[in-house]
Amino acid sequence: MIIEVQGVNAVSDDFGPYKYNSIIDSLDAAGYQVHSEVRTAKNDFNAFCQKVSREIDQLILDGVSPRAITVIGASKGAKMAMQISDLNIHTVNYVLLGANSDGTEQRFDWELHGHILGIYEKSDKVAGKDYSYWINRSPEAKEFEQLEINTGLGHGFLYRPIKEWLGPAKVWIERGL
Repeated sequence: MIIEVQGVNAVSDDFGPYKYNSIIDSLDAAGYQVHSEVRTAKNDFNAFCQKVSREIDQLILDGVSPRAITVIGASKGAKMAMQISDLNIHTVNYVLLGANSDGTEQRFDWELHGHILGIYEKSDKVAGKDYSYWINRSPEAKEFEQLEINTGLGHGFLYRPIKEWLGPAKVWIERGL
């Protein structure tokens, strides 16, 4: 959400600069074809998720294997990825970074689909809850794994491409290729 409010060069008083372009560059350098869109505060949550879901449908209609598609989201973007997974029944891959909290569990009633990797940071006070609740609510998910990391960076773990989350995300992507 900080990118929506401050733009691509966002800086948090608590976590420092958000390295959005470095994250995208890290995925691009690994040889993945990256589709990314910087949201603004004017983007409607549901409409944006529906748009991305339609884009996934179109990629599959164009002949892209669902397993070759990975949706990665961080913080609010990960909540959006969860919404997309609820909307879209294709068995694409999802990597969720710092998405879950008591508030998320109370607010949404998603049933997720696809191959899901939920990564959460032990020291994250914003969205560092594990994904057990969503695993139990998502019997249609082909697989749902979670990974706890412990960098001590709090919610800031997702502000830059660090090996603790980027390495497992790449492994998750590669499994589908």
